[in-house]
Amino acid sequence: MLPLHCEAKGAQKGKGFHAGLWYDRFFNQYDHDCKVGDDSKINWIKTVAGETGDTEKLQAFAERQQVLLEACGGQSLAMSTDWHFVTGMGNNHPVENGFAWHHTLGVPYLTGAAVKGMVRAWCEVWEGFNEEKIKQWFGDTEQSGELIFFDAAPTAPVKLKADIMTPHYKDWYAKGDDAPMRDGSNVPADWHDPVPVPFLVVDKGAAFQFGVAKRVGSDIDLSEVVEALSAALQWLGAGAKTAAGYGRFGEDQQAKAKREKQMRERELVAQQEEEQRRLTAQAEAQGLTGLAIELTTLVEQKGLKHDKSSWVREAPALIEQVLAHGDAEERLACKKILLELCDQHDAGITSNPDKTKGKKNKPVYKSGVIQIAKTVLGMK
Repeated sequence: MLPLHCEAKGAQKGKGFHAGLWYDRFFNQYDHDCKVGDDSKINWIKTVAGETGDTEKLQAFAERQQVLLEACGGQSLAMSTDWHFVTGMGNNHPVENGFAWHHTLGVPYLTGAAVKGMVRAWCEVWEGFNEEKIKQWFGDTEQSGELIFFDAAPTAPVKLKADIMTPHYKDWYAKGDDAPMRDGSNVPADWHDPVPVPFLVVDKGAAFQFGVAKRVGSDIDLSEVVEALSAALQWLGAGAKTAAGYGRFGEDQQAKAKREKQMRERELVAQQEEEQRRLTAQAEAQGLTGLAIELTTLVEQKGLKHDKSSWVREAPALIEQVLAHGDAEERLACKKILLELCDQHDAGITSNPDKTKGKKNKPVYKSGVIQIAKTVLGMK
């Protein structure tokens, strides 16, 4: 019998399954003596190998985190793995080496605490920060630091694969503190055979978003913190086995460009909303309401006061919108605005649209603007 709950014995991976839940909770490779062989370990790792993560959910998570960072005055950093990356290797698991999975997204991730520890190690050893600055940034047993490090999660699905480590001195790692045995099994020597141990890793090219903010009232320069975070990821690495080159990151130019584009778009929307509020307040101060406010705002936004060609192009649609409105009082208020625009671009046209000049009685105004003026004059 498999050591699983009776309702879980027939569990199968469905579309969009949670890889972490499957990997950690549904292990079914025990033999009849509840033991796990080496082939069973690699077989189980292969059950989650391949691409994992939902694109839409990961992007939504990254965007929510970005909005939160902006609200906190924080900054984000887009990085991608240069080679294999492994996280949570010390977690308990039947294959000996565990893995850290995001609880809701089902993808590998780094906790904010892990990111904080990596940056602190970089600042202490490589940047040479003094104790006062280390305490300000990261805190100590008496006070919390002024920096807040966010969980780092992928911004797109990642590829998982099986990797192999070959420790040569297994008994020495486990029993090296004991007295040397007569067969030399617990001493590091050349006669030992390597024992392949499979473990799960994230393949290179995985894009992650890192974030950091500072507490209210802090005077820390966040650009310096982001620079330290970037350097730590590139030179120290994150996660496990960093001494062997795992967990090194480089700047993700594609994600960086996408994030900057999103930031510009949000700034543009914010500016447009602010301009909308300003124009509305200005129209209300003139005693305008409803459709008249909307018309005034459109005129300002499209620059119709100063660009005659735009006015001629947009006027028919504006007139149609006003004529379709059911409130006669608002139509008359809009009529006044439109007449002012007609006279601004063609002085005197509303007084006499059919005005002529010269012996040949040549029309003063062009036929297009004459038609606009006459339509506006006829509004009721």
